[in-house]
Amino acid sequence: MRSLSLTGCGALLALAALPAAAVETDYAFKTEIAVVDETGGDFGRLGQHSTQQAYLDATPWVHFQFSQAWSGFVRARLFAPTGTVQTNANDNNNVGPTRQTFVGLKEAWIDYAGFRYPGESIRLGRQRVREDDAMYMDQDVDAARWIFNTTLVQSEFGVGREFSTYRTDDIGLPPDQKHRVYAFGTFSGEWHAYQRIGVRAMYVHDNDGLPAVGEPATLGAKLNSGNLLWLGAFLGNHYYDGSNAPALAYNASFNWLGGNQRGALIDPVTRVVTSITDRRTVHAWAADAGLRYRLPVDAFPLQLGVAYVYSSGGRGDDLSTQYSQTGLQSNYSRFTGTDSLVQRFTDAYRAELGNLKVATAYASVNLGRWNTSLIYNHYDRVHGDAPITADNIIVEPVNNSGSLGQGYDIVVTRFFGKTIARSDLMSGDEPESSIRLRGSVFRPGAAYGPNTRSEYRVTMELVLWL
Repeated sequence: MRSLSLTGCGALLALAALPAAAVETDYAFKTEIAVVDETGGDFGRLGQHSTQQAYLDATPWVHFQFSQAWSGFVRARLFAPTGTVQTNANDNNNVGPTRQTFVGLKEAWIDYAGFRYPGESIRLGRQRVREDDAMYMDQDVDAARWIFNTTLVQSEFGVGREFSTYRTDDIGLPPDQKHRVYAFGTFSGEWHAYQRIGVRAMYVHDNDGLPAVGEPATLGAKLNSGNLLWLGAFLGNHYYDGSNAPALAYNASFNWLGGNQRGALIDPVTRVVTSITDRRTVHAWAADAGLRYRLPVDAFPLQLGVAYVYSSGGRGDDLSTQYSQTGLQSNYSRFTGTDSLVQRFTDAYRAELGNLKVATAYASVNLGRWNTSLIYNHYDRVHGDAPITADNIIVEPVNNSGSLGQGYDIVVTRFFGKTIARSDLMSGDEPESSIRLRGSVFRPGAAYGPNTRSEYRVTMELVLWL
């Protein structure tokens, strides 16, 4: 497993040494310039101030077609911020903000497609693994994957592991990704025109990596380890296809989580490990449903949608029934029916599933090259004495109230220019130049105590494909 990315890069170099006339090459260069104004994520309790930062994010890619069966792909990255800044969660493998300029490797893989069926291939190396809802998988991972993608049947099976962020700054993997091996698979098909149904599974094995009792636990230390299995089913009618979705679109999914875990308990003051818990059996679940309708008015094709997510929670120190996401999710998708990727759980909050209930209402409109989405989210805890995770918030709830708060988002996008070639390679990306405003506000509920301020995040993005 440790050699997956090295194997992919080595094979690319070897195949690239073929005579130039034998290799067809496509390439593109994406440049994103963004300005971010955001608060500190503390609801005013720790004296954090708002910050204004900017960054340049350049990602060139090259696709090699060595023969009818063999191809390769390399995608690199240059990131240069003016200060500490958090980028969109679908572009940083959930590793948090950075203030350093770095160069990184996003993808480097080889693909063999010399099989009987068009759309069937085996892909090896660092690659993007993504599902449409992005609540299960949407990250760059070192993996070996069998892909079968035809008009009626879509499936894939693979194994993977994140060995590194492949960045030259000092940002390492998030704790839950360290020493973790993934095995995953999806099988789906259309039983009727535009009616898709499928199943999916993911198994993760943690090679422990917990600090020993008496040792200090660093901020990036892995504190939970185990073997977990997600089993899920989903159905819908191309709900996540953006502007190409049907006028009446729906989606539903269910995921069950089982397995066992053990964890390191730490002293909150000294951060010394005080004990290692016995393995506990995990049995948790989550469900998601969404419905959207586009009004039959060509001049102003307004879409109205609702969605609801429930994810089970633990009770006190017993987290055996606490759901968690796979760690490969980004939660960025086209759930509003536009071609813009939007954070599902409020950009200023960025909640993760687990002990969480979210009711959502939204409106969107596609006007040619313009699209706009307005989104409202209401957040509650399932159990007030169990934890929740919100990636853009640095403080915890202060009582057992179930009311976490409310989120408001607006996303306005203007696309321009032509669609780049080989847009099929841009899983989790948008293959057109654009200028976009993202505005997000989170109003904390009673769980965060009285006299709290709202948190906001405003981003202006310019994306140029060259």
